[in-house]
Amino acid sequence: MNDLVHKYGGVAGLKKIIETFHQRVCNERGLMHYFFSVPLAQIMADQLAYPHFIMRKPDIDYRKEPNQTGVAEIRIALHIFEDIIKLLHIVLADAKVHRNDAPRMAMHIIELIEETRSKAADTKKAFYKPADINTPTLLTFYRSQTIEAKLDEPSGEIRTLAMQGLTYPMSTWFDERQATIHLIARAEAKESIEVNDVQPIVMAASTKVPPIHFSTYANAHGITIFEGRYQVSTKFGVPKRLLQRVTNHFTWRFEEAFKVDEQELLINVMAPDQDNVM
Repeated sequence: MNDLVHKYGGVAGLKKIIETFHQRVCNERGLMHYFFSVPLAQIMADQLAYPHFIMRKPDIDYRKEPNQTGVAEIRIALHIFEDIIKLLHIVLADAKVHRNDAPRMAMHIIELIEETRSKAADTKKAFYKPADINTPTLLTFYRSQTIEAKLDEPSGEIRTLAMQGLTYPMSTWFDERQATIHLIARAEAKESIEVNDVQPIVMAASTKVPPIHFSTYANAHGITIFEGRYQVSTKFGVPKRLLQRVTNHFTWRFEEAFKVDEQELLINVMAPDQDNVM
């Protein structure tokens, strides 16, 4: 959502929107409990710290109303949540956010607010502090979700199978120096397909799925690779729910990128005629 934040007044503009929304909700007798025990300062901090954990979705998804993504303990009646969303749209309209941008901005804002509200209800640790993040921690995270994961020692990447919400095999690499988690998915091109042949796919996928950085190259065996990467910062820590969410969504969006491969130059390992192995 960083492009929208920049478009509508930067961080100062976002803060004003969040502050106004919080105030309007708290002034409504039937809605005020939505922010019960959730300080504005924490809402604001999470909005600024974790936007990269909420990946941009296909445009069609923003035609739907946002869902409650928080833990069950903090969910409210559907009609009240719908009123919350309506009020957020009113606040965005007052802030001069264009009606074409408002659905995406509202959905991203509310998803992070849902995480903030969930944190307030946590009775068990659901957050990694910055000092806690390392490759062994990430390996444990995947295995705790019963995802088959193993560390590839030479590359330092954690390789995970497509299961439990991951729709495509994925690698995770932690850049300790930059305090950044790299999510990586790769597909091999078919025999005799060169890097130049795949470059148009890279360009089309970059347009179709803008959150992911796509590239193509020949690996050490001379095989042409189509690769997608997405990065999330860990300098403010990592909420476990958001990490699960962004890893799932990353694989969904990478799968979506295959739709631009109209000539089927790439091998989609999750296609029905494949063996579904990494």
